[in-house]
Amino acid sequence: MLFFVLSGFVLSLPAVNGRPQPYFTFLIRRIFRIYVPYLAAIAVSVAGAFWLHGIVTQSVWFRQSWSEPVNWRLVGQHLLFVGTYDTNQFDNPIWSLVQEMRISLIFPGLCWLVLQLKSRWSAAIAAGLTVIAFALNKWPLLVHWQLPESLFYAALFVLGIALARERKSLSAWFLHLQQSVKILIAAACLWLYLFAGPELTNDHGSFFAHALWFIAHWATALGAGGLIVISFNSAWFQKILTWPPIHLLGKMSYSLYLWHFVVLLYCIHLLYGRTPLWAIVCLTFVLTLLVSWCSYRWIELPSIVFGRKLSDMRSSPPRQSTLAVTR
Repeated sequence: MLFFVLSGFVLSLPAVNGRPQPYFTFLIRRIFRIYVPYLAAIAVSVAGAFWLHGIVTQSVWFRQSWSEPVNWRLVGQHLLFVGTYDTNQFDNPIWSLVQEMRISLIFPGLCWLVLQLKSRWSAAIAAGLTVIAFALNKWPLLVHWQLPESLFYAALFVLGIALARERKSLSAWFLHLQQSVKILIAAACLWLYLFAGPELTNDHGSFFAHALWFIAHWATALGAGGLIVISFNSAWFQKILTWPPIHLLGKMSYSLYLWHFVVLLYCIHLLYGRTPLWAIVCLTFVLTLLVSWCSYRWIELPSIVFGRKLSDMRSSPPRQSTLAVTR
C-alpha cells in the first residue's frame, strides 16, 4: 500500500509543478525504470526454477515457489502481465509490480483528471473507484483480469496525487502543531499502517469479510500517506532517511524488492538440509544486499539512463538542416 501511495505522490510531482511529461515520454521512462530490471530478475528466477524445482521444505508458504517444472505459458504471462496467474511461482512479491505497471498505462490521464478538479473531488474519485471495484468483484470474468483490484489500487494512486498537490498546505498545518500532537499523529499513522493484518482479511467468502478487506487496506494506505507527510516535515525523520546507509538502501530499494526472494529461493534450494537454517538466513541477507547493489549499479541505472535518452530523442523536435537555417 505504501508502494502505491508513494508512486502516486512521486509520479504526479512534475504535473503538480506545472511540467507534465508527454504520455509517451512518461511511458518509455516507466518501462525502462521498472520493466527492464524486472525482466532480469524473472530470467534468473526462471532459470533457478528450471534447474532446482522441487519440494525442499515442509513450509506450505515456501512450497508455493519453484515447486514444479517450469510452465512456459506461466512465463509468458509473467512477461505480458496478462490475466490472473500464479505470481508466487517465480518471485512472490511481484504481484504488486503487476498492478504498478498496469496502472502506469493510465496514470497520466488519471493524474490529469484529479488535478483538473478541486481538491475535495480527490476523495470522491478515490471513493468512487473503491466502490466500483467492490461492485465489480462479483463478475468472474472481470476478476480473472484483475480489473477490480486494479481499480482499487488506482484509488491509492489518487491518494498519492492528492498528497502531492496539497503538500504545501499539509506542511503548513503540520508544522504549526505542538510537538506532543505531532507524536500522537505519528503514532496513529503507524497504527493505521500496521492495521491490515492477514488474520482480518483471509476469508473472502462473506460480504462482511470482503468489505473488511477494502477497509483494512484503506487503513494501511491512509497510515502510509500520513507517514509520507510526516517524513518530509520532520527534521528527525529526514535525518534518519538521509543517513548514508539508509539513503543507499532507499536508492537500491527497487532492486532489493526484485531480488530478495529470488536469492532466498536459491539459498534454500541449494543449502537446506546441508547447512543450519540460521546460516542460510545470514547468507541470504548478505547476498541480497550484494546482488541488489549489483542490479542497481549495472542493470537499473543503465536502464534508467537509456530510457531517458530514448524518450528525449522521441520528444525532441527534428533538427533543421544547415541550409534550412541559412534560408
